[in-house]
Amino acid sequence: MSPQEEKEFIERAFQKLKERGWFPGQEFEPSTITEQEISAFEQKHQVTLPSLYKAFLTSYRLPQSDFNSICSVIDRDADGYLSPLWLMIDSPRTMDDVSERMEILQEIRDFCELPEDCFRNLIPIGDWGAGFGPLCIDLSRPEEQADEENEQTWSLVWFDHEDFDWDEQYLGEDGLLHGREAAPGLKVLLEWYFYGSLEDRFEREEGTRPSYEWYQETLKR
Repeated sequence: MSPQEEKEFIERAFQKLKERGWFPGQEFEPSTITEQEISAFEQKHQVTLPSLYKAFLTSYRLPQSDFNSICSVIDRDADGYLSPLWLMIDSPRTMDDVSERMEILQEIRDFCELPEDCFRNLIPIGDWGAGFGPLCIDLSRPEEQADEENEQTWSLVWFDHEDFDWDEQYLGEDGLLHGREAAPGLKVLLEWYFYGSLEDRFEREEGTRPSYEWYQETLKR
């Protein structure tokens, strides 16, 4: 996508999230993060953020609450099994918020006695399953090269926060940590969670129409 197409895709994503009933009675605040702040962040951490993630950071902020999560239907495996899953996605006020999340990962590196710089490919953007563990962009797997049929190419990954043998589970031969596959990339994640792209198919297959109220009911099960 071109920068303008990415901007329009992100803006439409927030509109669709609102249309689907999320955060009723609340408004999305325009982001105050600037391109200059992002450039400074990239220089500080020696990384290049995906352009779509930059568009996300500079668009809007989700309303903040005690349980700032959204739920949607996602494609859980290669067999096309669909199911709802909650997600906490970060809505930072400044790039310092992103840096703080990266520092938490570094604390885990120290605790697990992992190799130096093994986290340099990871940008935390939320929590998979709204409690499973940190969701990250794996910069070593460019989103534009992701193959939806090959999970080894997916750029969004997560790490189980209850399991800390990360050297055995996630450390690759390249000296970098590569988590469990979550989604092919940020575009697909937003299609699932903001656009609700799989909800029509879920309704056809399961006979249930997902709605904001229906997702809330899943918390009581």
